[in-house]
Amino acid sequence: MKPWIFVLTFLMLCVTGYATAAAPISTQPVPRTKQFPWMSLSTWYQKHSDDVRVAEQSRARVIFLGDSITDMWDHAQSVWDREFAPFQAANFGIGGDLTQNLLWRLDHGAIDKLNPDVVVILIGVNNFLHNDASARDTFAGVQAVVDRALQGYPNAHIVLHGIFPYGEKAGTPERERVEATNKLIKTLADNPRVDYYDFGPVFLQDDGRISKSIMADYLHPTERGYELWAEQLSPVLSRLLKK
Repeated sequence: MKPWIFVLTFLMLCVTGYATAAAPISTQPVPRTKQFPWMSLSTWYQKHSDDVRVAEQSRARVIFLGDSITDMWDHAQSVWDREFAPFQAANFGIGGDLTQNLLWRLDHGAIDKLNPDVVVILIGVNNFLHNDASARDTFAGVQAVVDRALQGYPNAHIVLHGIFPYGEKAGTPERERVEATNKLIKTLADNPRVDYYDFGPVFLQDDGRISKSIMADYLHPTERGYELWAEQLSPVLSRLLKK
């Protein structure tokens, strides 16, 4: 081999290796590895298995992908039944998931059994809470989820949510990171199959604070919080499903 060819090949391998190593963890599909007091690893795998079984049997027109904020729609079951059950909606949220966990689930049986008309995505806050991820790394994970959904559900329209605000007060580093991430997430709506919605303001008081009546722990919506979310989301789904 000529010396210059060897050098060029070496440099290309180095660049490729660096690009792979530099890929944010938020984009690399992995199953849950962290056990929480409120959810064991075995429970997480069981919930995933249950979701796969639902996917195999479901003819859902709308699917919800996300973390605990999506998973906990059962805390407002009457709202779900009234607003989303008529759309033949299925909930595939699992509490505690980061973007990389959702990617793994999509790659392991939770995607190829369905042919929905609409995919609702809300994911990313746990990348902040459990990985202290930056806005850019969290965005990269959300982008990977959207790309995977676009590929796996070729007939579906994506309803992409901005990350909901969390923490009681406005102007905190946590709120600023949410805002910075959402500015990036919004750019994904350049794709004609993706609509972006930031419903976060509906959860806020005039001074930017979050009331306990809306999010009791300043993160997860109460039943009233879910009602506010449904009031925003239901008309969006109605419009898309009538097309």
